[in-house]
Amino acid sequence: MAYDAIGSSTAFTATRTGCGPNCAQCPSRQHCLVRDADPMDTARWNGMVESLLNLPAGKALFDAGATAASTFSVRAGCIKTFTLDSEGNERVRGFHLAGDIIGLDTLTSERYPMYAVAIVPTQVCVMPREEMRQLTQHAPALMNRLIDRLSHSLRQALSLAGDYTADQRVAAFLLQMHDRLAPLPGRNMRLPMGRRDIANYLRLATETVCRVLTRFEQRGYLQVKDREIGLLDTAALRAAAHSLAD
Repeated sequence: MAYDAIGSSTAFTATRTGCGPNCAQCPSRQHCLVRDADPMDTARWNGMVESLLNLPAGKALFDAGATAASTFSVRAGCIKTFTLDSEGNERVRGFHLAGDIIGLDTLTSERYPMYAVAIVPTQVCVMPREEMRQLTQHAPALMNRLIDRLSHSLRQALSLAGDYTADQRVAAFLLQMHDRLAPLPGRNMRLPMGRRDIANYLRLATETVCRVLTRFEQRGYLQVKDREIGLLDTAALRAAAHSLAD
């Protein structure tokens, strides 16, 4: 699938605001790294944000191999990261939602190792890579939070490599998305990604994901309407996910 690439991280052509956000008043603060952080760390993080970048669906944030001058924090929307195999097929590595940071894997490298594309209209905060590196010296509390997030991401990546069934993988994914999207009580969650991307990420066939969703709906675990999914029995889904629910 072809994407409209921005190019290098220092030459954006997407809509870019002239200044960064006020982190203390940001509506996505509850998802951000500085949630409940003390005022000094919040101000330090806010000072790193150069600007806000608005990406329409299908716009690439960066390409694999591009010079990594910036890291990014998702403010709203969803970014898909992926690599390409020798035949040009995508291998989805992750979906990044509000509060997620993209580009941490470049702190010890000067180039992005994968592609990043907005799959819905998305807004990201742009931060210089070098300033992010300096958090280790000047903001140990924020750095500890970064390490916690990296550890969580590593556990998720390792879990996908396990010998789990399709039911376990899909159930765990739905529970994770529900937790991250946090729909209002009584409201269904709306997944930003389609079945094909979900299947790619879970290392399953698209038809398999569709069959599992249908089976879960027949059992009364959930209600499905296109990308809107309502979880009706989270206990049953956790049982279906087994150890992946952790």
